[in-house]
Amino acid sequence: MKRYIIRSIKYFVALVVLYAGIVGIMQLTQANMLTYAERWQLLFTTDRGWMMVAATILLAATYPAFGFVKRTFEGDIVRHREQITTALLLKGFRLCAEECCELHFRASGLRRVTMLFEDEIVVRQAGVGVVEIEGLRRAAVPVALDVARYIENFERNNE
Repeated sequence: MKRYIIRSIKYFVALVVLYAGIVGIMQLTQANMLTYAERWQLLFTTDRGWMMVAATILLAATYPAFGFVKRTFEGDIVRHREQITTALLLKGFRLCAEECCELHFRASGLRRVTMLFEDEIVVRQAGVGVVEIEGLRRAAVPVALDVARYIENFERNNE
């Protein structure tokens, strides 16, 4: 539960920074007749502004529920280790920790910041012949598809 709350707060702060950045750019380009202070005042004194605040809070509160996923596919973490690490390396992730049935990968560089430091992807053996990938949806889903394809090609070539 603690992790869920931290993820929600991180996402809320990111949304507030994004909003402030957009308002700042509008001020600099003079696409807006309001001052920066008036824009913020409107946000908290109008019904539309409060609806936007409520929508932002609701989005941030539910983000961890739909922003993180687990994907499973056929494979073996020991037999297909090379395919798993290759797929993750090509997606910009490096192996940072390893346990008996788990591999932990992290993004590198600026990608960590854009993922709000929630960049860890965990690959684990979920059962006999089943591998599970867990992490941020926008990173874990493409990685899972690539790993499954790499394993399928490996098995096809080794028949």
